[in-house]
Amino acid sequence: MTGLPFDVLETDRLLTTTRSVRRRLDLDRPVPRAVIEEALEVAVQAPTANDQQNWRWVVLTEQAVKDRLAELFDISWQFHQKEVWTRSGRRRNTPQARKNNDSAAALAETIARVPALVIPCVLGRPPDIGAIDAEWLGATGTRNLGTWQEGVRIGAMRASNFYGSIFPAIWSFQLALRSRGLGSTITCMHLPFERQVGDLLGIPAGVTQVCLVPVAYTIGTDFRPAKRVPAKERTSWERWQA
Repeated sequence: MTGLPFDVLETDRLLTTTRSVRRRLDLDRPVPRAVIEEALEVAVQAPTANDQQNWRWVVLTEQAVKDRLAELFDISWQFHQKEVWTRSGRRRNTPQARKNNDSAAALAETIARVPALVIPCVLGRPPDIGAIDAEWLGATGTRNLGTWQEGVRIGAMRASNFYGSIFPAIWSFQLALRSRGLGSTITCMHLPFERQVGDLLGIPAGVTQVCLVPVAYTIGTDFRPAKRVPAKERTSWERWQA
């Protein structure tokens, strides 16, 4: 398409074929440090609330560290899998649910063998929405919000800013990996053990670990768009529509 700032077809192909890769990670092919560094340089160009740039990245490649992390990952996965499988009811019998479960289980089994594990972090701790709202309500008498005064809360906005400052960068990181022939996924299985992992890696208590991103070259590159409900069926214009 001429006259456009980017090749739209190639851009759309990258965006629509960047999958969560778990079973097609090449566990035997090393990932050069330079490739991860290039992808992270792309990632930190992502938007960040108030230009804080308060992201930090911890890249793990040492086998002993990955082995220890895998132990905690497996404990969390066993608990999570049973809980989610029970709560999902009849939905767990659908082909897609079983496929997703098998894929997550495969990652849990091989996580220690993934060449690189990246932990995106944010400086600070997640906002306490309830405490922020309580503080706001205690001070509303000093604010003039006109007819909008009733029901105004700001805790959710602070939480949105906190996580909204890191996830665009995480997604950019994954896109940059994909464009270089690597795969990744977002998993939060280690977070129940955030403090233990922090002690293991020297991450201060005042820093929030947001997720874990396994990184490896992929076995094949023939990823395709996933089955999704068309956006137009889930989009409302001007007013919410059921």
